[in-house]
Amino acid sequence: MRFNSLYSNKRIVYFIVVSCIVLSALMSVKLLISYYWIGKSAQTTLAKQYIEIAKDIAEGLDKDVYQNFLVSKQDDENRKQIKQYLEEYHKRIKALYVYVLMLDDSDISKVMVSAIPPNTADLPIAEPCTVPVAQVRQAKKGQSYYTHIIKDEHHGSYLSVGVPLYSNEGNMLGVVAIDVGVKELKQVFDQVLKSNLFIFVIDILFAVVLLLVAYFLYQWYKLRLKQDLKESEKMYISELRRVTDAIKSSRHDMLNHLQVLSGLMDMQLHEKARNYLKQLAIESKMVDMSLRIKNPILMVIFQSKWEFAQSKGIPMYFETNEHDYSRLESMDLARIYANLLDNAIEATTAYMGDQPKQIRVICNTVGEKYVFAVENTAHLTAKEQKCLFQNGYTTKKNTDELSGNGLMIIKRTVEIYKGDIYFQYDKDMVTIKITI
Repeated sequence: MRFNSLYSNKRIVYFIVVSCIVLSALMSVKLLISYYWIGKSAQTTLAKQYIEIAKDIAEGLDKDVYQNFLVSKQDDENRKQIKQYLEEYHKRIKALYVYVLMLDDSDISKVMVSAIPPNTADLPIAEPCTVPVAQVRQAKKGQSYYTHIIKDEHHGSYLSVGVPLYSNEGNMLGVVAIDVGVKELKQVFDQVLKSNLFIFVIDILFAVVLLLVAYFLYQWYKLRLKQDLKESEKMYISELRRVTDAIKSSRHDMLNHLQVLSGLMDMQLHEKARNYLKQLAIESKMVDMSLRIKNPILMVIFQSKWEFAQSKGIPMYFETNEHDYSRLESMDLARIYANLLDNAIEATTAYMGDQPKQIRVICNTVGEKYVFAVENTAHLTAKEQKCLFQNGYTTKKNTDELSGNGLMIIKRTVEIYKGDIYFQYDKDMVTIKITI
């Protein structure tokens, strides 16, 4: 008993350890994915914010002055006026660079005028820019853009956004662009992460609760399995006891039969002895019919119920094959046939009509379906036929609180396997057929 307890405790420890490892792995993946998407979300939010600023800059920029500069492309008064305008914005916003790009037939943009951080050398006119080709093509189509994080050995890591710059006549002059440092992006990321911290905690608590629910469901399942096993063992032992008693009775009967045969032979009554042996052979064949099945539970139940029916003088015939009926749990097979045969024996015993008393048992397969049926002699009133499968209904006169549940148990068991039950009553013959 101590060994079983230690083994059970070990299994619980293993379950907890494995569950914690799996939970940790899942939560790590979840956190990594969340971390990545928070970064992308922060990047998108910041980019959209600076795109709006770039639009304001483009709208306020003096287009005529900038067009004059594009004609000369010299560091003249026109360029200085545009640069001063950009520097005013640069002081107000947290950005690395504010500049105007020129677009030509190539996929490389060029910086024409820029507002730069203090103590940084001014960029030459038409300096090639690091804006990726995809965003340059986007700008040429008249679309706003933002890039992924660009890593530059001279200017560091930054995010770039840009909006089209149009003349008063509606012609594209270039792009107003802003470079935002990673430090600014990190501040936004930290704010978003802090706002999502509560969600992370909820996710972890949810995972722990899910683990506890899974554990308690596992314990409940084990308890139900144990109860079913006990019920199955109880039924099996009960039926096996009947079979054992029947074997003992058969042994006693066999000794009596041998004595009768010995007496007949001693008296030289050979014809009577031959007839007596024929009758014994018929009875042996009937017993053998109940044993022609691979499923041991059904074999025990059929043998037990056959012996019980014989003790009441009711012949029981079997139509079986050697299928093992493995798609059904043994406990469910026992529930179906034990209740069907108990009801059949009881109804046939109580029958007082003109039809011969008999019970026919079918346990067969038709294609992929199992066919279980019991046909027996019985008399049922119209009310009994209508209420037969209602919970708690019984035809017994002396009932207890467990009576009337047999057919209801069968019905619930069949419903689990999505099977069908057919009931027929004709000329004092009751047939209950189940297909699964």
